[in-house]
Amino acid sequence: MSDSSPMIRRVLRDGTPRKPLIPRKGRIRVALLITLIAALTWLQLSGALSCDKKENQDTTKKVENKKVKKKNRKTATKTSLVAKTSAPVVNKKPEFGSVEIKELLSRVPGSWLKPCDTVSDGKKDLIVCYSLDSSLQKLGKSLMKRYKPLYGAIVAIHQGTGRVLSLISWNHDSVPSLGNNLFCKSFFPAASIFKTVTAAAAIELAGFTSESQILHTGRNHTLYRYQLEKELAVFKEISLEFAYANSVNPAFARIGMYSLPQNALVDFGNRFGFNTEMQFELPVEPSNLPTPDSSFTIAELASGFNQNTTLSPLHGALIASAISQQGRIHYPYIVDSIVSGKSAIYRAGAPKIWKTIMQERTAAELSGMMKCVARYGTARKSFKYMKNSRRFDDIDYGGKTGSVDKDGIGRVDWFIGFAKHPQDKRQQIAVSVLTVHGAYWTVHSSYIASEYFRKYLRSIQLEDEKALKMVASAEDSSINRSE
Repeated sequence: MSDSSPMIRRVLRDGTPRKPLIPRKGRIRVALLITLIAALTWLQLSGALSCDKKENQDTTKKVENKKVKKKNRKTATKTSLVAKTSAPVVNKKPEFGSVEIKELLSRVPGSWLKPCDTVSDGKKDLIVCYSLDSSLQKLGKSLMKRYKPLYGAIVAIHQGTGRVLSLISWNHDSVPSLGNNLFCKSFFPAASIFKTVTAAAAIELAGFTSESQILHTGRNHTLYRYQLEKELAVFKEISLEFAYANSVNPAFARIGMYSLPQNALVDFGNRFGFNTEMQFELPVEPSNLPTPDSSFTIAELASGFNQNTTLSPLHGALIASAISQQGRIHYPYIVDSIVSGKSAIYRAGAPKIWKTIMQERTAAELSGMMKCVARYGTARKSFKYMKNSRRFDDIDYGGKTGSVDKDGIGRVDWFIGFAKHPQDKRQQIAVSVLTVHGAYWTVHSSYIASEYFRKYLRSIQLEDEKALKMVASAEDSSINRSE
């Protein structure tokens, strides 16, 4: 049987081992090759995955950055819109303090007749808006021109805030100039205005009331040594109220000499603001109060019968306001705001108390005595119109007069006082008026004060009456339409 027969081929296929396709030595090489290929493949796949992961992270960061930028753009847009719609804008850090405002006002002409002045700070123009009442300013100038005193000054403030309503300085052409802004000068003697300090000290330190009795002899407005003797041969008794209302010099001199401790007048005077720097946008000279060195100089000081105790008109207005405000003095201010372009870069803050100069009980006693000055005392003629007008029946008003000769200047005449409605805080005003006269008096300072009271209070009352008429008219119109 040949090897090519079918039987032989089957036997050979089934019984004889086949020759391997890959030799034994080649198998190891193939395995190594396969392992190498697998390792390379794994490395490639790992690199691709890390690249994809990094790319994904970069993409995420870009998206987040885009979101943040978009949010910031929205916030900035919103902020700019708010800034545009809210005008004027006040800076958080004010550009103007008291020193800067004083320096700015030093370049103002100082007529104080306009509600605002434009001033350059070197870089831009600033509009300085004042607290002054234009109608009172015109009234003050008009009264000075009409009566022509040698010198004059008027200060009016709102009692409850310290807001300055009027500043008038007057110098007649016939006399030497004493400078601008006489309302801030402490050049003129305080005269009997200082009786207010003496009365306050007597009430708080010696237990006086308005009804307390004082020994008195001689004339009211003199001050002789026989009137000051401790034991008087002939005398009468007068009340503190009567002595204050009629400005009785010997009575107040005796209080200072016999009823008060040593240095009490100086201590109370300092409490009232004498010998003290005052915070204000304009330079103010301190009111001067010397220390007495003898019993007679104490008598002169207590009664105001000297030339050494001086008072600025602004200080006088603050003392008057304190008596009607339970003894508290507010810081005075004249600048309401400073505007640059469309933005207010400065605004006056809330009213601030400067100091409390007396107890509330003392202020109430002095307030009652000041009313008597206007009702039956030394200022009665000046307040005749207000006394007889029903329009002012609900108004509390009063003050203190004072007059003394100033060597080389003339007769100095003072009035400090207040007027207020007990319920209406708008109807509150305190004034200080100074006039200086030659041989003949032209006007009393108390009369100018009464005109200020009348003008200011009446304007507020007329505004209220006008508003009430408008409301009544609107109500009548609505009733007629409904019918």
